Amino acid sequence: MQSGGLSSSIKAKITELAAPIKDDLLSGAAEIALRAITVYQTALKIQEDASLPLSASERTDAVLLKEILAQTASALIDVQPAMAPLTAMGNIVLQAIDLEQSKEGIIEKANQALTRFESTLCASAATIADIAYDLIDPGELIFAYSFSSTVVSCLLNARARGRYFRVVCTEARPSMEGRKLASRLTSGGIEVIHTFDSALGLVLGNCSAAFMGVDCITRAGVVNKVGSWMLAVACRELKVPLYALSGTEKFISDDRMFDFEKHERPGSEVWEGAPKGVAVLNHQFDLVPFELLTGLVTENGILKEKDLEPYFSDSNAGVHQALKLS
Repeated sequence: MQSGGLSSSIKAKITELAAPIKDDLLSGAAEIALRAITVYQTALKIQEDASLPLSASERTDAVLLKEILAQTASALIDVQPAMAPLTAMGNIVLQAIDLEQSKEGIIEKANQALTRFESTLCASAATIADIAYDLIDPGELIFAYSFSSTVVSCLLNARARGRYFRVVCTEARPSMEGRKLASRLTSGGIEVIHTFDSALGLVLGNCSAAFMGVDCITRAGVVNKVGSWMLAVACRELKVPLYALSGTEKFISDDRMFDFEKHERPGSEVWEGAPKGVAVLNHQFDLVPFELLTGLVTENGILKEKDLEPYFSDSNAGVHQALKLS
């Protein structure tokens, strides 16, 4: 996406704003999207930042503000290419301001779009939690993988409604999001059994169901933290139902289907000081085909692969021009 006539100081400021999102290795897609709202709100004020060397026209130009928001959307997508809500949010904001001609109108429409997006995320999570309640059998073990705020809200909702169960989770190396999951659940009164990833086969067979979050939904399957495919295959072999929990804002257009493959982290996060000649692979996301899922739990119900085409059609038809890949 082009950044038009943005000065180097503005581009640098946007890169600075997106940096904490890039460095967040523990949060799920929905949680990162909520953090990104603050990035947009700050970007709306860039022209008033006295520390930036902006010209007089740059401080008042509505066209420039649109370019700032477009560059912000691009920067957020680039730093977390697997997180579909960032693409959805950018799309909604840019479409909302498309016809606005004044700076004040752009700010108003952008803030309204951000508020609607936040409300939709929260409402979706609440609905998914109510649907998932019936998938949690009383007194059973539930397996949960990595960290997903949607999965957490579902499990805590069930516990708050008086359903007793225990949760098994693994570390989710190399970023160890599983520890965050375990801490969040136990603080909510849920008993947690925690172990290392390669012990998956020792614990999964004792579970009545498995839950995983989703970072984006593509025609090829759902994308989530690396290890999700291994979990899905193990669930198939052990005949444990596997549910992916996700709001429909995570459907991605076909041209961004494999953007998640761009997210490669430094090998030092896996093995610091590896010997010369050892190449350390640190891809943090993988793809789970729909046939390995028991169901995709959304705010619109539990969907099967045959139910998904309308969502992909909408995702492809509604992409703002500034976010289309050339």
